Amino acid sequence: MPEFTITRQIDAPVDKVWEVLNDFGDIQRWSPGVTVSELTSDGPVSEGSTRHCDFAPFGGVNERIDAYRPNERMTVNIYEAFKLPISSAVADFNIAPSGDGTMLTLHYSYTPNLMGRLLKGYTDKQMRKGIGDMTKGLKRESERIAAG
Repeated sequence: MPEFTITRQIDAPVDKVWEVLNDFGDIQRWSPGVTVSELTSDGPVSEGSTRHCDFAPFGGVNERIDAYRPNERMTVNIYEAFKLPISSAVADFNIAPSGDGTMLTLHYSYTPNLMGRLLKGYTDKQMRKGIGDMTKGLKRESERIAAG
C-alpha cells in the first residue's frame, strides 16, 4: 500500500484549521478538484460521519470519519471509489499548535486498483499532487478565516 506524509505550516490557530476540517460536508469550498461534496449522514460531524465527493472531470468517493479528536486529529477513510485508480485510502489529519499557527501533518495511504497498478508511476504522481493541492487549499482557507 503506497503511502506518504505531507507537513505544512499554517498561519492560523488550531481552532480555525479545525473549523475548516470540521465542515466535513463542504470540502468542495476549499479543496481543488472536488466539484461537489455533501454529508451523507445525520447529526453533528463526529466519528462515523460520512460524505460523498465528486471530482472533475470524473470520479468520486464515499468517505467516513474513523477517528475524531477535536482540534487534534481527524482520520478519513475513503471506503469506496468510483472511476479512480484507487479502491480505498486513508487520510490521517493531525494538527498541533506551532508558534502562532498550526502544524499540519497529513499521512496518506491508498490501495491502487487494477488501473492504478497498471499506471503505477502516474498514479503515485497524481495522488501526491492531488493531496498536496488539498493541503494547500486547507492552508489558504484556514488563513482566510483567521484573517477575518
